[in-house]
Amino acid sequence: MIYPSLSTLIAVLVVFGILFALVRRLWTAGALLFYIMGFVVLLSVIKQAYLGGAISAADVVFFMLEPLENFYIFINYPLLGLALLCVCVGFGICLAIGLRFEKPLQSMLDESHGQHIRILLAVASLILGFGAPFMSSEQARANAIENEMYDAFAIMNGMGYVSGVVDRLNFFFDNRVIKASLPAELLQTRFTVEDPAMAKQDTGIRPDIFLVLEESTFNPTLIRDCAESVCDQAMLHPLAAAQRTQQGPLLAHSTGGGTWLSEFALLTGFDWRVFGRGGAYAPVSLAPRMQNTLPAKLAALGYRTIAVYPTQGNFLNAKSAYGYYGFEEFYAAQDLDLPRDWQSTTDQVLFDKALALIERSIDTRPVFILALTVRNHGPHGDGRLPVPPAFEEISQQKGAPLADYLARMRTSSDDFIRLAEYWLHSPRPRIIGWFGDHQPEVSWQFTQHPELLNRDRIASNVSNQQIQYLTEYQLSANFGDYNESVSTAALDISYLGAQLMGFAGLPLDAGLRAAREVALSCQGQLLECSDHALINDYLSFRVYQLQEVR
Repeated sequence: MIYPSLSTLIAVLVVFGILFALVRRLWTAGALLFYIMGFVVLLSVIKQAYLGGAISAADVVFFMLEPLENFYIFINYPLLGLALLCVCVGFGICLAIGLRFEKPLQSMLDESHGQHIRILLAVASLILGFGAPFMSSEQARANAIENEMYDAFAIMNGMGYVSGVVDRLNFFFDNRVIKASLPAELLQTRFTVEDPAMAKQDTGIRPDIFLVLEESTFNPTLIRDCAESVCDQAMLHPLAAAQRTQQGPLLAHSTGGGTWLSEFALLTGFDWRVFGRGGAYAPVSLAPRMQNTLPAKLAALGYRTIAVYPTQGNFLNAKSAYGYYGFEEFYAAQDLDLPRDWQSTTDQVLFDKALALIERSIDTRPVFILALTVRNHGPHGDGRLPVPPAFEEISQQKGAPLADYLARMRTSSDDFIRLAEYWLHSPRPRIIGWFGDHQPEVSWQFTQHPELLNRDRIASNVSNQQIQYLTEYQLSANFGDYNESVSTAALDISYLGAQLMGFAGLPLDAGLRAAREVALSCQGQLLECSDHALINDYLSFRVYQLQEVR
């Protein structure tokens, strides 16, 4: 049996105290308390359905940092907006009924004495609420430096799989802080800063780089009995226009959502979980602290760095985060005249906008451009987009959500192929690539059930639990000796930036060299690497010796 945690009990007392001080009615305050707690449980169930994890108080804090921008999520998830509206109306009705049929306590009616009681009750409740973090259990405050990083990692993962009313309330109130912590500092000699030989390996080539974040992507050919005509996509294969290709499965650090975590991993080379629970709010908790990001490295090599963002600039604190990540230029939906409805922004529209930014400029520097797509963002199969005739059969066999996803992925694939052919057909040395930020929720009905998958197509180095974190990546170039490298082993997304730099033939600093060495030793894994000592040394080296995190 699960009992309420200390944080939950304190929260109940605080909320009840404030409500009672405001309405002066005992039963009405109690009813409103149960209503609010029920709303928290409902939010948790909804978030688990869409994003695979329960909601926490820290999620609410993160969301409310930019409330006007972040509320646009309800435009693209209308059922969530409707649910929120119904809850607000229900709260108003509950309050009105209580005020109408319950009389206030006599002790609260006195103008002076009653007012003092109410103020004292409200102040005491607030003091209790602010003091709650200091009274929480050690498990509730678990972070990356308590005991060992892997213990904290296990706690964070385990507490994400919650069920039941009390368990969800405990998870919500036990996780309130968005501050990130650092891993332990170690005295290590495995990695060194200096490597004079690397300077001689700089070819001097500075290729233009166009990297695409493909929203909500997984490899649908993993699904057993899914016809190639609908599940196989051209973008999953080496490009005909490429001289060199490197591709394979990619391990993301979230599933069903959390694009900002994949952005963080790509641009910094870190897994957010290294920094405890606060790392989950990387755009706020970590972005301002990063000192040597991928865009910063490229800028030091003479690159113009551009980010193209398909939603509002401050959605989930993106604009400020991308500034901290080191991008020289940041263009959001309002800058590019893109619609607020995510599904209306096709990849082709976004690519055209990105190309225009480059081609109308007289800047002759090599360019690194990161473009985030949004067309294939959920929800899928909600009827807003009709399923094309070619996907009607798969809709009948495996459901409208999957058919909708595959239809949109086909459009994204066609758009990327057109972009790649244009980009690579240039006298300048150029690289184009794409990667999936996380799986869509529609894929879970398959990836959470390995028996429904083609076992021979699953990455060779992942566990069954990791399958739902698998996406794909691809890098292609129009220069160098002809080569197609298609890996069957998954690469952790934290290593993707180092992989890109190596593929481009750019000089690697100490952090990038260490990343490539660790990726090779750990068969592409990071926190799941069996050699914990190696990972501890690697993280300590980057955080403290290279001072990549402030």
